[in-house]
Amino acid sequence: MTAQSEEIIRRTVILNRLDAIAGEMGLTLEHAAHSPIFAEACDFACCICDAKGELVSQLSGIPILATAGSFSVKAVLRRYGEDIVDGDVFIINDPYDGGNHLPDIGIITPVFSGGELLLFCVSRAHHGDIGGSTAGSYNPRATEIFQEGIRIPPTKLVRGGRMNKEVFRLILLNTRNPEMLESDLLAQMGSNRIAVRRIAEMVETYSASALQKAVAESLAQTEILTRKAIAAIPDGSYEAQGFVDDDGFQEEPVKIAVTVRISGDQLLVDFSGTDNQVVGFINTSVVTASSAAGIAVLWFLGPEIPRNGGAFRCVEVNLPEGSLVNPHEPAPMTFCTLSPASEIIGTIFAALNQAVPDRVCAGYSSYNGPNYYGVDPRNNRYYVGFSFCSLGSGGAMKGYDGKSYMSPLSNFGGVKTPDIESNEVQYPLITLYHEMEMDTAGAGEYRGGAGMRYGFTLYDDSSHLVNFGNGLKFAPYGLSGGREGSLNSGSFVHDGVASVLGGKEAPRKVAKGDQVLLHSSGGGGWGDPQQRPPEKVYEDVLDGIISKEKALADYAVVITENGVDLAATIRKRGETR
Repeated sequence: MTAQSEEIIRRTVILNRLDAIAGEMGLTLEHAAHSPIFAEACDFACCICDAKGELVSQLSGIPILATAGSFSVKAVLRRYGEDIVDGDVFIINDPYDGGNHLPDIGIITPVFSGGELLLFCVSRAHHGDIGGSTAGSYNPRATEIFQEGIRIPPTKLVRGGRMNKEVFRLILLNTRNPEMLESDLLAQMGSNRIAVRRIAEMVETYSASALQKAVAESLAQTEILTRKAIAAIPDGSYEAQGFVDDDGFQEEPVKIAVTVRISGDQLLVDFSGTDNQVVGFINTSVVTASSAAGIAVLWFLGPEIPRNGGAFRCVEVNLPEGSLVNPHEPAPMTFCTLSPASEIIGTIFAALNQAVPDRVCAGYSSYNGPNYYGVDPRNNRYYVGFSFCSLGSGGAMKGYDGKSYMSPLSNFGGVKTPDIESNEVQYPLITLYHEMEMDTAGAGEYRGGAGMRYGFTLYDDSSHLVNFGNGLKFAPYGLSGGREGSLNSGSFVHDGVASVLGGKEAPRKVAKGDQVLLHSSGGGGWGDPQQRPPEKVYEDVLDGIISKEKALADYAVVITENGVDLAATIRKRGETR
């Protein structure tokens, strides 16, 4: 074996080991945390960055969180510079200084060897409550970030191995469930500690210089691969527009304008023309908008490119100041990691589909669901719950039907849905139904994923409900002749009388026995529906995904009691064409 071959093998082993360490961080979080949002929903991401803050490895968890980890490390480096020593631990959540939105708290631990800074371990996780005027910290009526929770700039929580207890108490005091927050933050710190230990073991085996060399070469090679993939795209400017329903204060839709410019191996995502910042909480931090743009571009370029900082060197993003995607302080922005992050990704997909068709999927469902809070009558404990069971479905792409129960795009299946039974153990609610809904999937040669219907009732007589969502006005788009998916919708039933559950509502009081009924949208379809094989349409009818009437209206497939009437289907398709 040549020395070069040995070097390649060593580098590959080191990089795969770092990936495994990021995965172990996630498992540690899942098993050590107390809150359902960690242990059940796994609403977190873990990553490892180099000494300059560039992303090296990440757990395949929540894309919008993992990609943002690099921004948090760079914020710590800006704030502390040389004042970073072995045993330090940093905390951050401020979306105006390295965070994406307030509920996602980052814990950052530097890794040293022989007094030299090698890497940073990062765990970012969504916490159930971080203060603000509404429990759960999603406040559709917020008009400034101060109403959304406590802001934590890059802060040294542990200095040289000694906890700053005053800072820790200050943070806990500003939340409604301090015991839960304390437990989850300690779980994040423990997750990072495991990673530091594993990296130390690897340094002992390979040396710090071998680790640094492998990381630097990996980032450089990824940059080369990414620029080569960009250069293969036809030069030009590709434009698309997407919309958020509203901001909760204005009825007019809020526009996202995207122009993707390709020039050789250079790629720019330009948001010029995007609407100005708004009153409500859909404003988007620079971190979230930049991460969403990077996610969309790398998805388009393909899975062969490693998801690390070398790829993000190649994606330039222009975010006009004072716009929806780069607001001035103190604009609120808690909703941004769901909407408009998902709509940003979808809009970039639509633009890039003009450059090279058939690489991206049709539209995904936007998030729409409530959080609920109160005192559990079974144990008199304060609770804050989230409707993870109200997820919608994904869009189709060439060769593949859309996946049901996958949305939104910014999470891309990373959030796990709790078991119905465990959800009922953790919160004072009873599930009424939870199932796919017929005739919601966008029609196409490859159809979208079917939408979902989910209903529950709370039996806490003093609870409150806050609904926040999008996609009640704009359905997931179809591509290449595919049809739109369905719209999100919801209703609230009190004393047997139903009322519409708006997408951005102020907290409403919930009485015992009140019902929340949600319909999450199906994904968009891809391709001409009449190109879908009749037997596939029949299978969807048998599975309850579409009705016989939908099979005839959208797919021109005639189904009788005996199955597909092929002769009648051929005639019908000929007539409709």
